[in-house]
Amino acid sequence: MTTSRRAVRPVDDVWLAMDQPDNLMVVESLMVVGGDLDRATYLELLRDRLLEPYPRFRQRARWSWLPWPGQWWEDDPHFDLERHVHEATLPEPGDDAALQDYVSGHLSRALDRGHPPWEAHVVHGYAGGTAIYTRLHHALADGTALFRVVMSMADEDLAGGTDGTPEGGEQGGEQGGGPDGVQDGRAEAGTIARLRSLPGTAVRSASGARRLASTPIVAEHLVLARRPASPLSGPPHHAKLAVWAPPIDVADLRTLRQATGTTVTDVVMAAVAGALRRWLDDHGGTPGKDLPTMVPVDLRGAAALRPDDLGNQFALVLLDLPVTADTALGRLTETAARMAAIKRSPEAWLTFGLLEAMGVVHPRVRVRVTDFFARKATGVTTSVRGPDVPLHLAGRPITRMWAWAPMSADQTISTSIIGYGGQVHVGFKVDAAAVPDPDLLVAGLRAELDELRELGGTGRV
Repeated sequence: MTTSRRAVRPVDDVWLAMDQPDNLMVVESLMVVGGDLDRATYLELLRDRLLEPYPRFRQRARWSWLPWPGQWWEDDPHFDLERHVHEATLPEPGDDAALQDYVSGHLSRALDRGHPPWEAHVVHGYAGGTAIYTRLHHALADGTALFRVVMSMADEDLAGGTDGTPEGGEQGGEQGGGPDGVQDGRAEAGTIARLRSLPGTAVRSASGARRLASTPIVAEHLVLARRPASPLSGPPHHAKLAVWAPPIDVADLRTLRQATGTTVTDVVMAAVAGALRRWLDDHGGTPGKDLPTMVPVDLRGAAALRPDDLGNQFALVLLDLPVTADTALGRLTETAARMAAIKRSPEAWLTFGLLEAMGVVHPRVRVRVTDFFARKATGVTTSVRGPDVPLHLAGRPITRMWAWAPMSADQTISTSIIGYGGQVHVGFKVDAAAVPDPDLLVAGLRAELDELRELGGTGRV
């Protein structure tokens, strides 16, 4: 099949230029299905549900002087799907540690830019199931686009909404109201990680007067914000590590949420802040200021993803994770307040405007500007809302999901938060030199959640 050439959009071209040996611009994702999924079946699924509707996955970026100078997406004349799909079997016992070792072994390997910049790994022998590990260059698609592509490969028809959220489920889940019982838990799962979509909604719906009034203050914050020195600071190194926590049941957070008036996202973000606080306390002490993280905000909205709508359509906001708060409850209270402020802020609108404006400047200038803002954060936190009902891939149930954004400039930690099927999946990708012991982050996350649940259960909130 032949497709027309398309110019690489400036906002996508900057990701091609930002590749560094020690921080690659690659979006990583991991999905687990029950039972054994053989490579031949997966290849056929990719042909039917990936290559046909999304021809960009058969294209590579090439420089051309015609019809005007720049990079262009063009068909790879030597495209071979089998080159992009690898197969492996984990050593016994095929547990989390074995899969984490496998993923970590590929995090620092650059993609072949001579062919379409993506690859997939069918990994057998993981906890009685099969892991699908995918890597694609950020210029090809952002995390939201990738997530929607993955959802389009599911057996279920999600045409009525790519996130599978039931009508009316969003407000009930986020506000902490709604009836008790299973249905409330399912609604919450459908609304997890609203941080991605709500700021984008606010960007589109906020009045011009409110934007104008707060824009100077927000712009000053973006320009003057400084990342505090901490054990997480420092130059990036080549080796990266990936770890993840056991799934978090959304229903287990209901009592806490009702007692505090917080959202699922508030609780999970606060737990991440607590995990970082506990890790910092074990590694030289907590800095005097909170740790800023960059949070991508989807600007596509709920519209269906078109074949030519890959690439990047998101803004970034800075969220200060309250690691200086001394208690788990204090961290939750502060996180909830900051999340609410972000939803009312024009910050996403400003950063999106900046990304658009960079399209008229030289690529090297775009990279310098992007690095300037990236160095204000310790890392990036990707929060994706997934379907509230379990999905299937080639007839096999999808049980778990993670997706990590790349770390840019000198960032050292990328956090993945995905809500799916009544659970929240949290994972960390870290710079191995800065964080040689990421399992402590997982332990800290679990300890923080246990403390928060206990507070909710005892009514001491």
